[in-house]
Amino acid sequence: MTWDESERTLLRDDGYESYAWGNGNDGLGQGVGECGTWNNYYCGPGYIQRLYFEFSPEKLKGKHVLDATFRVTEPWAFQCEPRLVDLVRTENISTATTWSSRPKELDWMVDRSVSVGRGSLCDPNSPDAPIEFNDNAAEPNENLTSTVRSFAAGNFSRLTLQLRAHDESDTSAWKRFRNDAVLSVDFVGLPDKPTSVGLVTGSGTACDTTESDPAVVSDPTPTLSAIAQTKAGGEQEAQLRIYFDLDHKNADGTWSDTSAGSGSVRPSTGFIGDGQKATLAWSSLTDGKLYRYQVWTHSFYNGGASHLSSSASSFCYFKIDSSAPKAPEILVRGPYSECLPNDCKAAGGPGVTAYFLFAPAAGDDNITNFQYRTTQSAAWVDVCKAGVPCLFTAGYKPLKSATYRIYARAKDGLGRWGAQSTLDFSVERGEAPVGRWRFDEASGPAIDTALGGGGARQDAALAGGAVRDDRGRRGLITNDAQGVPLAKPVNDRGLSLNGMGAYAATSAPVLNTGLAYTVAAWARLDGKTQDGAVLAQDGAKYSPFLIWYEKEQDRWNFGVKEKDTDTGVAHVAVAGKNPATAGVWTHLAGSYDPDSREVRFYVNGKLQGTVVAPGSWSATGPFNIGRNLWADTRTAPFKGSIDEVSVWQRKLVDGEVMDEAKTLTSEEYAGAELVAHWSAEGASGITIPDTTSGYGRTLALSGGAAVVNGRILLDGVDDAATVAGPLVDDTGSFTVTTRVDLDEAKLATKEATLTNPYRAQVLGQRTADGSAWGLWYEMTGKDDLIDEKTFELIGSVPVGKWHFGRLNDNGTFSSVVSKEVADKGEVRLSGVYDAQSGTISLYLGYNQDDEATFTAKIGSGDFALGKGFTSGNWAHYLPAKIKEVRVWAGAMAGSDQIDTTVGD
Repeated sequence: MTWDESERTLLRDDGYESYAWGNGNDGLGQGVGECGTWNNYYCGPGYIQRLYFEFSPEKLKGKHVLDATFRVTEPWAFQCEPRLVDLVRTENISTATTWSSRPKELDWMVDRSVSVGRGSLCDPNSPDAPIEFNDNAAEPNENLTSTVRSFAAGNFSRLTLQLRAHDESDTSAWKRFRNDAVLSVDFVGLPDKPTSVGLVTGSGTACDTTESDPAVVSDPTPTLSAIAQTKAGGEQEAQLRIYFDLDHKNADGTWSDTSAGSGSVRPSTGFIGDGQKATLAWSSLTDGKLYRYQVWTHSFYNGGASHLSSSASSFCYFKIDSSAPKAPEILVRGPYSECLPNDCKAAGGPGVTAYFLFAPAAGDDNITNFQYRTTQSAAWVDVCKAGVPCLFTAGYKPLKSATYRIYARAKDGLGRWGAQSTLDFSVERGEAPVGRWRFDEASGPAIDTALGGGGARQDAALAGGAVRDDRGRRGLITNDAQGVPLAKPVNDRGLSLNGMGAYAATSAPVLNTGLAYTVAAWARLDGKTQDGAVLAQDGAKYSPFLIWYEKEQDRWNFGVKEKDTDTGVAHVAVAGKNPATAGVWTHLAGSYDPDSREVRFYVNGKLQGTVVAPGSWSATGPFNIGRNLWADTRTAPFKGSIDEVSVWQRKLVDGEVMDEAKTLTSEEYAGAELVAHWSAEGASGITIPDTTSGYGRTLALSGGAAVVNGRILLDGVDDAATVAGPLVDDTGSFTVTTRVDLDEAKLATKEATLTNPYRAQVLGQRTADGSAWGLWYEMTGKDDLIDEKTFELIGSVPVGKWHFGRLNDNGTFSSVVSKEVADKGEVRLSGVYDAQSGTISLYLGYNQDDEATFTAKIGSGDFALGKGFTSGNWAHYLPAKIKEVRVWAGAMAGSDQIDTTVGD
């Protein structure tokens, strides 16, 4: 695989530079070395010139580099005798790079002794030729391949390579190169942990991960199954196999390997691709023994002679018992049907119960009970209850639209649970909204884009000073609903309200509030100086429901009013569990079911509580966004932004509300609104304004922090940069990214060991007394620094890893940590918090490094760069250079969106 440089520049010591330089009228490009006079050849007055080429890692995503070559054409040299040219890795370049601010040389890569391009002036003839810089095995200090491999792993954000004459005082070494530099790599796709691991049973697989409750298998030659996977980006030309390893438990409690008899790798010849299944029927196993197995994906290269291995799957435990009950039959009743290999029709919907009938396998006539579950991690549920007549039926209420798998096993009169069966069924989406307003029009009313309800479209007119702005919650939309890239990305728009009577409203009712309904919206408070109504619908004098901010409580609320009269009773409401946060986007949803009289309220997809309301009525007035009706008077005008308003004529179940809070724009992309962007490029002084996001926060530098050469320079002692936070609702989803370059020399002066590491925060949000979340660097020691040419000890370099998460007061991390140690140079770090799944992910460059569970803490006070707040004090200063910081409301949905939106 070969790709071009993304940036290039020319620097020389007399102050001249040429960004994106061309090959000139003679087509001979530009030179390296001392441009002077030699042997009657005149080049120039004697300046020193170097060429720089910067590469993006985009093509390397998901790949392990086996070999790397830098190639560039040399069309001219001063003489026929070869001279050494060095290829050196440096810090990165930009349009502002000059000789006086030239990139620091980081590592010597390769040298070549060459001279071509003089044609017939040399004997033999020496025409133009591509010069290839590739590691020489005889010179162990040449390390282009290992550097590009580290680059592919995301350990630094850009690779900049400098061409220079080895001896810059030798004018005879002057030679020229064209602007056609490329990197060329041989690679193998990185393998990932296999999926769908389990014993083949029925139409699916089962994997019991608890030793104390293993699966029971009646067949002594079980079939094991798994699906091979590569890391995202590694699918190209992947040659994969699955390695199966099975152990048996000995009487003394130890485990020993069990031979497969016919080999442990499948396929045994040839290969499979990413996402393809491999199965292995094991040789005969022993009745009554406990077994476990796990699998790896192997990714092959070198003609199949070598491979990389993924991490191992979890263990699947099982026991051979040929006399135990066999896998039972499972039947699913309407509206659902069993998924077949080429026919999986969705039916029903969230909250629509699926009923199952369980029957013994043929020959099993002593069955007393069944158990079922819908995930392999869930507890088994008994179908029959003691003392109650049993019809061997059960019901399950799905919480969201998806394909579900039910597992079942039978119990015999001896009390033994038997082999498992599986059945898949698909749940249709629930009834669509009856009203949805996105406020993304250029002008005029907000168009009702809902697909449900079947009634007339109810557009919402903007009035009272209501306007649209470019701060819509879905952010920059790059792909359509099918995930296809748009020809031109679209910036989402939202509704901006002034708190003095601005609103949007339909001309007629949207909901029958005497029936079940759900309402939802994204809201952002400008401040906390007044109550603010988000959604309501008019009755004659009152609104039957209301989502609002209550100033006195400092909480978001959802409530229902019993009657359209002055009963002296306000809305029966549920309040949010936490204080509201001003200046950030928060997802709000409420539902009411008149049958159960239950009011439910959600913040950022999480249920805040329930309450029983005495009742409600059917309001016949318009649907309102940003105002309420109380005692025939307009109240609680909202001051801030509202977007993505949706209403349903039914009660959404919890899983549907959680999905709505994700704000997916397609299956692989989520709405992510850029709420902060600070770039040091072009900045100066002690403040860096946000001129991009539209939210206008200014970053203030403190201590001795300064902007130098397009980077925020931090000394690791007292330098920092801060802005009033929080920037996002920390209980909601968000994404953060930065480009940071550690100051290895200053870090080397810090004391650090494995038991007493040095921890420093790159950026993060504080709480009242500690850390809410952040990107961190943890240094755990130092390595000797050896001169690559003299092999002398010249100092030490820090050894540490990156974290995304929280540093707790007791000194431990609640975080996800990078797998590899941090490398020298500027690295792109991105962190994603998915509030709905409760997980955090860390990305290095384009590659997702890992994922972990995470519990959010409410942020307050400053968002800071270069220092961290723990145990009530600022500390954890980081010596580094930071190029830029961006923060989004919303969790990016995966590596593809990280690639598209974050970039290098």
